[in-house]
Amino acid sequence: MRYVMTLIIATALTSPAIAPALGAEKQPPANTEPASWIQVTPKAAFSPRDTAEDLVFAGRMWLSNGYYHGNKLTRDLWSSKDGAAWTRVSESTPYDGYSEMVVYKDKMWAIKASVWSSTDGRTWSRIAEKTPFGARGYGEAVVFKDKIWQLGSGHDVWNTTDGASWTCVTENAPYGARAASAVVVFHDKLWLIGGRTPQPNTPPEKGYKDITTHNDVWCSPDGKAWTRVIEHAPWKPRQWFIAAVYRDRIWIIGGHDNVNSTNFGDVWYTGDGKTWHPFTSKQQFSPRHEVTCYVYEDSLWVVAGNAWPVQNDVWRLTLPKAWTGPNAGNGS
Repeated sequence: MRYVMTLIIATALTSPAIAPALGAEKQPPANTEPASWIQVTPKAAFSPRDTAEDLVFAGRMWLSNGYYHGNKLTRDLWSSKDGAAWTRVSESTPYDGYSEMVVYKDKMWAIKASVWSSTDGRTWSRIAEKTPFGARGYGEAVVFKDKIWQLGSGHDVWNTTDGASWTCVTENAPYGARAASAVVVFHDKLWLIGGRTPQPNTPPEKGYKDITTHNDVWCSPDGKAWTRVIEHAPWKPRQWFIAAVYRDRIWIIGGHDNVNSTNFGDVWYTGDGKTWHPFTSKQQFSPRHEVTCYVYEDSLWVVAGNAWPVQNDVWRLTLPKAWTGPNAGNGS
């Protein structure tokens, strides 16, 4: 997640090498959902923002940095045990603004142009002065196969075991020069979902006219060999959205509809990346992009985001433990 967009366009899109799609599932019965989103608080203690990074560490949700209108960066760090009461841990974090955040080897890590780590959120140690991929916007860092991985902000994919020495796994992933995608680890694979590439669509999209947004889904067992699972998922093309794994499904939440220059408020889930189901709720958050999302205390959480204006509300979805839903256990 990324710098707020003044739009920086990368190199032209590389034509994807299309691998065979994974097997389709049988269509499930009509979807009836057993739970609804609950608003935990309409206004948390931290200021309204989007593009804040998430961590779950030491039994708390952590919220790092954030964007405010006018391209204003807030460099603070907050934590909470219940989503309602938030404590400011740091007013001015030392790491790069909008750093990607992961938990790895019992520490919190902040990764962008440099790499930092901490065991408590107050004291940070710089592990690497410079990363080989630099201060890119709208990428993601995840932990996969005992390594930290950085991807989703270009053609290349990187990993590390110590934060200091990085390996380029591939220089030219077939999904092209992606940015603002959703990235997640699910069923022993890396997944990259949607996002944008730096060339105009036909016809041009109404928002940022020099990009094309996508609704495809890719996965990889090793970060090098990628399979396009589906070219056009049933949800609309989008950027600046979030993916999370909850109840053995991949969930995507909201995002920016660049085709129509508006926000999405929809929620979808899948067990295999190919067959997707909308999650409907009696109440939920307003349409928005760049939310902060957690899986914590057996719940899925949506915090803040840009609904024009930016927000500082907190929402929680807790599905019954017996919930199976379509796609149960059919990941690929």
